[in-house]
Amino acid sequence: MSDNILLSEQRGDVLILTFNHEKEQNPFSDALQQALIAALQAAESDETVNAVVLYGGDGRSFSVGGDFKEVIELGQPAIIAKALNQVVDLYIAILLFSKPLIAALDKYVIGMGFQVAILADYRIGTERTKYIMPELKNGVACTLGSVMTEYLFGRFVMQEICYEGTPLPVEYALQHKLLNESIAQEHLLEKAVTKAAQYGQFPHKAFRGTKRVNNSRFIEVLEGCRQATIDVHTAVFLHNEHKKHMNNILGR
Repeated sequence: MSDNILLSEQRGDVLILTFNHEKEQNPFSDALQQALIAALQAAESDETVNAVVLYGGDGRSFSVGGDFKEVIELGQPAIIAKALNQVVDLYIAILLFSKPLIAALDKYVIGMGFQVAILADYRIGTERTKYIMPELKNGVACTLGSVMTEYLFGRFVMQEICYEGTPLPVEYALQHKLLNESIAQEHLLEKAVTKAAQYGQFPHKAFRGTKRVNNSRFIEVLEGCRQATIDVHTAVFLHNEHKKHMNNILGR
């Protein structure tokens, strides 16, 4: 599975990276995280690529978040720290990608999937796109989710998203720029590629330089909460507060 967990297709100067987990919900397993980091780093140095689209696949969810089986098995501080460091490293790798990054979002955009999506430069959804940040009510800490949403959308929006943990209507997502636009599902990828091509034609030094400077502040925010995130998640996982909720989810 890990050999083709991330598919790539180039259309002109736009690279499409399609999440291809064996489950159509595209949980962010360790293998998918590492494959995405490697693909973005390769695209950064590839002169034939001017922009990238992140896509969950035709008829599939963008991502339902962290791999639940991997999460529930976390039981040792060193393993927990490694897992959380990898998540922060993924987010920073996305922010370090200086070329335009467009997210094509269908069905569920949950947890880590939510957080990856809001790191993109432009987000296109469909009438069935469902953003959800359900960590707290599932017994999992939401340190990164809360810090990221507060940084981008403000404290009160963060509280609605993270403390309520309910699906966000498309209208709400559009209002708060979680989605820049919504389009019919059958046109989602085409529209994302068109937007990526548009951004990719901007003068490169100006766009990429601006993005690097702007994203450097976001990276500082993530680095600033890295250790605290590890500490909180370690306390939660060692207390087994999450296991009942995760077992219920896995059993569905």
